[in-house]
Amino acid sequence: MMDVMPKTVQYLREEMRKGRGEGLTVPQFRVLAAINRGLCSNKELGDLLGVSEAAVSRMLDFLVNEGLVKKAINKNDRRQTSLSLTAEGQKLHKIIKTDARTRISEKLSSLPESEALAIIQGLELLQKNFSLLAEN
Repeated sequence: MMDVMPKTVQYLREEMRKGRGEGLTVPQFRVLAAINRGLCSNKELGDLLGVSEAAVSRMLDFLVNEGLVKKAINKNDRRQTSLSLTAEGQKLHKIIKTDARTRISEKLSSLPESEALAIIQGLELLQKNFSLLAEN
């Protein structure tokens, strides 16, 4: 697993990069994806990307100016901002993911059905067990 997963993740990232468009860097796309998954603080985003909170702030400013991300003051803690994707940000994120899924599906379509089913079952088992581990 330690050999296969990094290669798999790298392949998935490459497919996502292909559809991100010219005006969006890979880290900016990763910020969109993270916000879509619910990460909403500069610290969380910085930890994910391995960059400073200041660098995240600059990326967010760009994404806000591009109309892809919306910032709002957190009602429970005014020192915090909550982040969400705008309709345009959601649309772009969905297009990139859909295009990547299509390209990956096309490449995997040449597998025999039994191998494709085995891969799906293996991934479902991984997801289930990682979810259980996260709960403990």
